[in-house]
Amino acid sequence: MKPKYVFAVLLLFIGIGGYCGYRHYYDNVLPEKLIDDSHDEQIKLFERIKPIKANNTHNEAKKEEDPLQMAEEINSGVVGWITIDSTHIDFPIAQAEDNDFYLHNGFDGKYNNELGCPFLDCRCEGDFSGFNSIVYGHHITHQRVFADIALFKDISFLQSHPTGALTIRDGVHNIRFFAYMTVMDTAPAYHAAFVSDTEKNEYIDYIFSDAQYTIGFSADDLKEKDDLHLLLLSTCTYEFADARGILIGVIE
Repeated sequence: MKPKYVFAVLLLFIGIGGYCGYRHYYDNVLPEKLIDDSHDEQIKLFERIKPIKANNTHNEAKKEEDPLQMAEEINSGVVGWITIDSTHIDFPIAQAEDNDFYLHNGFDGKYNNELGCPFLDCRCEGDFSGFNSIVYGHHITHQRVFADIALFKDISFLQSHPTGALTIRDGVHNIRFFAYMTVMDTAPAYHAAFVSDTEKNEYIDYIFSDAQYTIGFSADDLKEKDDLHLLLLSTCTYEFADARGILIGVIE
């Protein structure tokens, strides 16, 4: 082969290799770096504004103090703080007028490369006083945001991590987790408006019939509770198109 053809072929391969490297950087390396940077900034912010009494029980919290005060200085839409020990879940919960804003923006209201921020369904009571409160968060690589919710698909993980803490303005409430569901994003689990005890009881029956497992409570136990408040933590889990994993607990 003549030298000029060898040189042309060599230039072609160099060009192809350079283009592949360019695409890999902009399609994979750069987006991951941007997410890493956003995540690091978010964690630094959360460490600064985390409620001081986040590890106290509800009875120990001083009701005259607002444990979310520091978080509220950053975002007046903060409604709570969710913590599950021995997981990466230790986040503020915001609420907007819709269920789209915090899919794309961080707790400070700024775009954060699609990390988003855990948020309470806009249909739910902002003080978690409703029959059920649904909190959403993304499932991001390296166990970021709500990715650890998927760990509860294994019943043994819930057995070793049966509780969490929900900090709201009146103090810290214990969460007793009892069920895990894998559902479509349009499942009845996302129903948020209940107008009768019959409807609430039917919802409880639905959880116990469709959950992958339940522990600690029976359906009758929950139906007999006065002023029952459920907490649902939801994230994508990728078993099938539009799959969602939901960890369900009782707010005490």
